[in-house]
Amino acid sequence: MKTKTYLLYVAICLIWGTTWVVLKKSLIAGTPAIYGVGFRFLAAGIILLLITFIKKKPIPCSRKALNIYISFGLLNLVVGYGVTYWAAQFIYSNLASILWACFPIVVVFISHFYLPGEKINFPKFVTICFGTAGVFIIISQGKTFGGDDMFMGMSMILFAVFLAAWPNVYLKKHHDAIDTLTMNAVCQTGAGIILLIISSFLEKDQVMIWSPFNIFAMVYLTLFGSIAAWLIYIWLFKHLSMTQIAYIAFPPPVIASFLGWKYLGETLTPIAILGAIMVIGGAVAVNLKR
Repeated sequence: MKTKTYLLYVAICLIWGTTWVVLKKSLIAGTPAIYGVGFRFLAAGIILLLITFIKKKPIPCSRKALNIYISFGLLNLVVGYGVTYWAAQFIYSNLASILWACFPIVVVFISHFYLPGEKINFPKFVTICFGTAGVFIIISQGKTFGGDDMFMGMSMILFAVFLAAWPNVYLKKHHDAIDTLTMNAVCQTGAGIILLIISSFLEKDQVMIWSPFNIFAMVYLTLFGSIAAWLIYIWLFKHLSMTQIAYIAFPPPVIASFLGWKYLGETLTPIAILGAIMVIGGAVAVNLKR
């Protein structure tokens, strides 16, 4: 792995590891969930569109490019992030990050059908089962963390993970059809508009509280969580294998768990920690070449 790739790899892990606690605290401080993610994506998308126009980059409009815009924008950003923001109201930030560590497991499963050379063998099947068992262990502890709402929040996070996985596999297969900058510009702008429209219906009785922390959270999540992280992520698609990309999901839960404990007082039961180890361990093992 080249130095530039390594540094960007570390950077995206740090960014995604810290966004969970910032996101959770902003929701606690009065940010409506759908409005928050919609505003974040629209602001990021507009900035990226301006950069695209300044650089005079053409926006690909081939059939594959359009499929990527639609699938990635709708499933990954609108549904994946929209559901995650909404569910984060009822779930610890560390649990949300741990459940998103299932993402590589789902990606491996879908890649079996779409990517040559990514077939599931018996060892991979065993590790998928191992990680899945860890998920059920965590869910079984739902009432310990806050009851039915916590259970619902965890279930919706898993729903978001499953929906977000397929566009990433499709993007890996057809990454040469789009440009990193223009793809993010189009997808994030479109996702932001759709999410804000949804918010106008579902959150019409909620008011955004523009406190100093919420302003900081919006700026941080927009500039780093949306613009920097996604530009790096899509860039890595062209320089790393799907297996190497999948490893990005492992460090953030560790970082998020520490920050959630440090700044939000979030704790996990020993059984939940066991489940977390199984999820992260299964996600690591399923992507090992041997």
